[in-house]
Amino acid sequence: MNLFIEGYEGGFRLARVSLDGDIVLLGDDGYATRLGSVKSPERLSTGDILTIDKRGRGYRLYSNEEHDATVFMTGNCNSNCIMCPTSDRERQMDSGLPDARLLAYIDMLPADVSHVVVTGGEPTLRPRLFLKVMRKLTDRFPHIETLLLTNGRSLSVSSFFDKLIAYCPPYLCAAIPLHGDTPELHDRITRAPGSFEQTDRGIRNLLAAGIAVEIRIVVTRLNQAALSGIADLIIRYYPTVHTVNFIGLETRGNCAKNFKEVYIGHREAFEAMKGAIDALIEAGINTSIYNFPLCAVDTGYWGICRKSISPEKIRFPAACDACAAKEECGGFFSTTLSMTKPQVKPILARKEAGA
Repeated sequence: MNLFIEGYEGGFRLARVSLDGDIVLLGDDGYATRLGSVKSPERLSTGDILTIDKRGRGYRLYSNEEHDATVFMTGNCNSNCIMCPTSDRERQMDSGLPDARLLAYIDMLPADVSHVVVTGGEPTLRPRLFLKVMRKLTDRFPHIETLLLTNGRSLSVSSFFDKLIAYCPPYLCAAIPLHGDTPELHDRITRAPGSFEQTDRGIRNLLAAGIAVEIRIVVTRLNQAALSGIADLIIRYYPTVHTVNFIGLETRGNCAKNFKEVYIGHREAFEAMKGAIDALIEAGINTSIYNFPLCAVDTGYWGICRKSISPEKIRFPAACDACAAKEECGGFFSTTLSMTKPQVKPILARKEAGA
């Protein structure tokens, strides 16, 4: 959420919001500032944490109403996935907070945070800071799940992995994408030679250490024929994974740039992944579907569909207003909706369907 503070005087800072008539920002330096007019597309709540630059432009890092915290490490990444929703320019920018301020941000989070996500880019590319973040999260929130979004490549390096084991939160889960059932296909999608071998070793290291692993399969036109092969690979080599999630595309960044090569419609994608889902479930592996509208999925699979799109990105076509399942549906990414103009099929209520 972006906002603007009129008449702001000061440098870049972190601030916690306190609503008491006016808005009071309690900085990480302990200095309090009472503000006048704040222009924001959404309302602020007491406990929200913001960054503010010297021009008065702000961004909300943490919403106290959601109780889910995100720790963004860096925009940089050591892969360049062909369908990544981040653009080349965004990936090349080191857009994370300076070390001291990122650690201060974690200190400012309330004690009742329910879930933490550590993400990037590739979050392990700031290795010293990353390990400090892991230690601080362990000290502050020892009883909640920390989700690490990573491509797993850094975790193949024994010296680094051993340090992670020493520093990591007790309820850590690492979410790692697997793009193909062969090194050639995976590396073609990441556009990083050797990435499959590194990711495989990273997953094996995590499982051997007893750390939960979530494998993410982003469904594209490039790997749609390999989905059953990916499922077989997981069943054979990673049978103790915590969960496998099939992910629908967000058409921005590289995905928009390479749209014709990678994009696959929701229904076609579901048909391609249905056999792989069945195989994983039959093998006793927890499996879910992310970023798919319910009308693109057979009703027998609705129970594993998740409302996974961030609220500010969700959009519904006008035709969805007639759908009886709209409240349960995860909807569409705003960019995907504008680029693809999908043909939705509103789901009728039972009495309207004659059931």
